[in-house]
Amino acid sequence: MLALSATALVGAGMGFDGSPRTVTAAKTSASDGGFDVTGYDITMDYRPDTQALRGVTVVSAKATSALDDFTLHLNKLTVHSVTVDSSSVKSFSRTGEKDLVIVPPTTIRRGAEFRVRVEYDGTPGPGWLPTESGGATAFMGNPSTWFPVHEDAHDQAAFHLTAKVPDGWSAVSVGRGGPLRPGSTTFRWTVPHVDPANVAVSVDRFSIERSALADGTPVVNAYAPGLKKTTKPLADRLPEIIEFLSGKFGRYPFRAAGNVFLHVNDDGPATAPQTRPVYMGAGNTRFMTLDAVVHEQAHQWYGISATARGPEDTCLSECFATYATWLWDEAKNGADLDARYREQVNANMGDADFWKELYRPGQAPGINMYDKGPLALHALRRQVGDKAFQRLIEQWPQAHRGGYVDWPQFERFAEKTARQDLTGFFNAWFRNATIPPDEYLWPGPLNP
Repeated sequence: MLALSATALVGAGMGFDGSPRTVTAAKTSASDGGFDVTGYDITMDYRPDTQALRGVTVVSAKATSALDDFTLHLNKLTVHSVTVDSSSVKSFSRTGEKDLVIVPPTTIRRGAEFRVRVEYDGTPGPGWLPTESGGATAFMGNPSTWFPVHEDAHDQAAFHLTAKVPDGWSAVSVGRGGPLRPGSTTFRWTVPHVDPANVAVSVDRFSIERSALADGTPVVNAYAPGLKKTTKPLADRLPEIIEFLSGKFGRYPFRAAGNVFLHVNDDGPATAPQTRPVYMGAGNTRFMTLDAVVHEQAHQWYGISATARGPEDTCLSECFATYATWLWDEAKNGADLDARYREQVNANMGDADFWKELYRPGQAPGINMYDKGPLALHALRRQVGDKAFQRLIEQWPQAHRGGYVDWPQFERFAEKTARQDLTGFFNAWFRNATIPPDEYLWPGPLNP
């Protein structure tokens, strides 16, 4: 996600000042909680003038162990009732910041399917961001801000949203939109398979355009008031961008596409919810650029379809999405990437922070992954050759579509694909915090 300052990154835990950057909300591993969610069916009513949200969510799940109680997550909103399979629960209680502990009427046996219905309302808390045009957007990675969810559990499920808003307003989320009756202010969105961390919803006085890619994939682009003139030229290039990225990374992984342009503030980050990135600082033309759109769309392959398993694996998302903008610049503008590489390597020889590790077990990489990361991938390209590198960046997201991946997996996959022992290379570029030795700093045709 495009992060323009630390203050803009609510819930992401990363940020910095100055130039366009992106950080995808990394998933953290958690116990499965004794159940596997198969679907979320959310009905919500949002009133922008009072910032009041009323919702009913039905969570469908299957017990992976016998359950005398279980926990969903809902931050700040007030819960009014909970039922399991249409029966009132023995109790529900709030513990900590967002835990909703539910005691069902009877023990749920292992392997049993069950449905939890939760009614709630209130003003959403952290992660629900007001826009300058009077609307709001849910920050990606914080689903418990607006519906009860099995959060941080690597638990993908079907997602169905029915959102009602006042006249003149629209609600845009992920996936495919349902049919709208003329004048209707009820919006429906559906995704067959998604991690809740990759879901978002935005409410504003949007101008919405619907179209399709060449293969029929539906496209929805939404523009908050005052933003269409500057952002529509970027959105209009989405078919070209997806075609280009598909040529590099393989078939587009989802059945819907698009963009949401709104303005939280000038430092608002761009995020990459599944199928439809949200640009929260779209009014800042300095950072709302074509590179930002290419970067966020690249996350659909690297970061969303193939999701980083833990924070330490974030380079599998951000390094590749950043390098995608290099590849775009090379193909579309004739950029000399070798010359760019040399210039950036030489410019940062004396900057110790620049060379910090890109992979450290148990620890997320720093913001240097947006600068060192694309250099490392370009060096890898020169190390293994263009043909092997193209096979690698195309086959990796296809082989891990819909899965959770870690950096050691990628190292093994790269060695197998390139038919090379890359231990020294990966240690030098990704696992060490010093300038790589010359054999890895200047591989193949590269030279100082």
